[in-house]
Amino acid sequence: MQDEIPARSDISSDRDGLPGVPTATASPDLQPARDGVPPMDTRLGCRLAREIASTFLDVPVCDIDRPTRAIAPICEARHVAMYLAHVVFQIPLTGMAGPFGRDRTTIAYAVRRIEDRRDDAEFDAVIERLERLGTAIRAALGRGGGSGEPA
Repeated sequence: MQDEIPARSDISSDRDGLPGVPTATASPDLQPARDGVPPMDTRLGCRLAREIASTFLDVPVCDIDRPTRAIAPICEARHVAMYLAHVVFQIPLTGMAGPFGRDRTTIAYAVRRIEDRRDDAEFDAVIERLERLGTAIRAALGRGGGSGEPA
């Protein structure tokens, strides 16, 4: 006899928001970040990072999600998304492996590449804007914006 599959606690119901969209709740054992905002669900953080990178770098999310290597602009957008997920949404590298479909070492390489490119003032300004946007989203979700409560 098969065991019943338990309901996923990270999926919201109709009353909590959009059905099937992960909520912004984090595991109870995770500590708040240095800025006081609690960490968020891994899949949601990775999804938001991909959406931000996609929008600002004009690369479709479906290209960022491709499991194969791609041309430079797509790789850059993917690397920026990985960087944002790690730095802004505070997702550990091992936690990002599944949502991004990459190995932890590949993600570490991507994050290092973005950090190295921040020596360029123009690139750094773009990343700084993306970080501020991601931080604002994380803070809004941490204040109840993702749980159906008023922010």
